Amino acid sequence: MKKRIIVFVVLLVYIAIIVKVLVFKNGINFNSHGAINVEPFYTIKNYTLAMKNSNISVKDYLYNIIGNIIIFIPFGIVLPYIMFGMKRLNTLFVGFLFVLLIEGVQFIASLGVFDIDDIILNVTGVMIGIIIYSLAIRIRGDNGYFKN
Repeated sequence: MKKRIIVFVVLLVYIAIIVKVLVFKNGINFNSHGAINVEPFYTIKNYTLAMKNSNISVKDYLYNIIGNIIIFIPFGIVLPYIMFGMKRLNTLFVGFLFVLLIEGVQFIASLGVFDIDDIILNVTGVMIGIIIYSLAIRIRGDNGYFKN
């Protein structure tokens, strides 16, 4: 039980870091208007083309595209660990709601862009985390906390 409390505290710190990195990355500016992109893969396509045309570096591409996936992998691993019996689909749904909340706050508070591509990439990270957690449970020979 003590181990789960420590993991829960780590999850809270992780969430605070995500909020800082994704929501408050540009500071607070209440005078600007939030932007929105609802065209799937628009941002991903533009970043890919910009990298191919050398308009952005590979580092910037990886930071923006791959980084949006990687930052949510721990969410898909830690959440089912601390939430006894949480099913895969429930973990994915909670991850989706959290990502949607972040994107919504960015838009409403004019702190960033509400971007469907960010949602796609972030939820992909949650899914990868769920897969890693499931594989770890199987390797350990444990039934895990997911119940099918």
